[in-house]
Amino acid sequence: MSHHITIQNVSYQYESQSEPLFQNLNLHFSKGWTGIVGKNGSGKSTLAKIICGEILPDKGIVLGNEFVCSISQGTEMSEEELSYFLYDDSKESGFWKSLLEIKMQSVEDYEFLSFGEKRRILLAMALSKNSDVLILDEPTNHLDSKTEQIIRNAILYYQGIGILISHDRSLLDEIVTSCVFLEKNFFSQRPGNYSEGKKEIEREAEERIHNWEIAKTERKKLDAELKRRREEASLSHKHRSKKGLDLHDHDGRQKKNLARVTGKDGQAGRLKNQIERRTEHSKLKEKQIWDKLPEKENLGILWNSVPSKRSTIFMFDGESLSMDILSLSLASHLVILPDSKIAITGSNGAGKSTLLRYLVKTFQEKGISYLYLPQEFSKNELNILLWEFQNLPDEKKAKVLSGIHRLGSDPKRFSESESLSPGEGKKLYLALHLEKSPEVLLLDEPTNHLDLKSLEALETSLAKLGSALVVVSHDRRFVETLAKEEWCLENLSVVQKHLDRI
Repeated sequence: MSHHITIQNVSYQYESQSEPLFQNLNLHFSKGWTGIVGKNGSGKSTLAKIICGEILPDKGIVLGNEFVCSISQGTEMSEEELSYFLYDDSKESGFWKSLLEIKMQSVEDYEFLSFGEKRRILLAMALSKNSDVLILDEPTNHLDSKTEQIIRNAILYYQGIGILISHDRSLLDEIVTSCVFLEKNFFSQRPGNYSEGKKEIEREAEERIHNWEIAKTERKKLDAELKRRREEASLSHKHRSKKGLDLHDHDGRQKKNLARVTGKDGQAGRLKNQIERRTEHSKLKEKQIWDKLPEKENLGILWNSVPSKRSTIFMFDGESLSMDILSLSLASHLVILPDSKIAITGSNGAGKSTLLRYLVKTFQEKGISYLYLPQEFSKNELNILLWEFQNLPDEKKAKVLSGIHRLGSDPKRFSESESLSPGEGKKLYLALHLEKSPEVLLLDEPTNHLDLKSLEALETSLAKLGSALVVVSHDRRFVETLAKEEWCLENLSVVQKHLDRI
């Protein structure tokens, strides 16, 4: 049984990228939960795959990772795995099924479950294996508050080495006892929860900025000194050179010979060489500090959107709304106006995504322009998005990269990458459609998979949106910041609320 995982001097670089993702990475994981945080594309999921042994590092070793179970951000699984778990009547399996409130009766039911319900099943399957090491990648995505609490309770029961990749600040603060922070060209492991580690990281970042400013000032002084020394050395060279002297100017040649013998003028050249060496050392020191500075960020995309000229974008005045296998009763009319900002909320499985897809279908039929961001992209859809981007004309590609940058990701990674993370997929999809002018944006759980900086950037951008917005979200802060109206799905009905914001 493993009691520790040790990562020693690990380096890894994707073949398509010009710079390593990790270089001389050293980390230690012991029993209890360790959080891994960082921007989309910083290497969190890649690090998880290295720990699992799915990816071999270019250099370095991982020790203690013989029995690892990992749950990725998706919900795909084989029918064989699902069947084995569902019909496993062991005490261990029964405990986790009960704790995570698994109520599925047959394998065929799985495709009709919400993403949140599927995640609970995946977690129950992983926990029932009783592995030495458990890696969870964004376990609370797609979860309502009740289900999130169920997940938290289950995670706390786990007694092995837990590695939690998450952007959920409250979960990180409640669960983890140490935290790994991944930044571009920089990593740090800190004891304590996320908030405690973040304070320390921010303090160190300020210290690095201060050290860089000192190094920059020193280098500028040396540059000025080097310029002066070079001028002196140039004059000294002229004093010692016989070039241009008349062959019969014996006094002049004697003075030149004396300068060479005494070395007084040659000293300027030696001092110049010393300053050059010090200047080169100073430049190297400045660059080393610069490479580890926090990246300057200019976040927040701009939407090319204006309110629709229609008086009403959508209206339904019936007593119930029938959508495929779901019917919702209505207490009042459902209306979307050109400037509406609506949040659709409710528990997992209440029908939020179904209602959003119903609106998409309605807009298609009526010829109303819209932009729809689905809750998830499949691996194939992510590959298609990346292919679409890579085949854009240079001018269009530059605009998309600008949008990606303002959503908090490194544009270079998108140019070089062969695959995208779910968070990167969402950013690329939004950046590809920035120049469209939809009458309504329909976003299904847009904050899932986004790092904290990107979430704030998206929130700020949507607050300035000119067109109508309909968003499905479990993120209460996100909802209260953006929405003026809430459609709450509960007990097969739609309860409408107006959100008064000061």
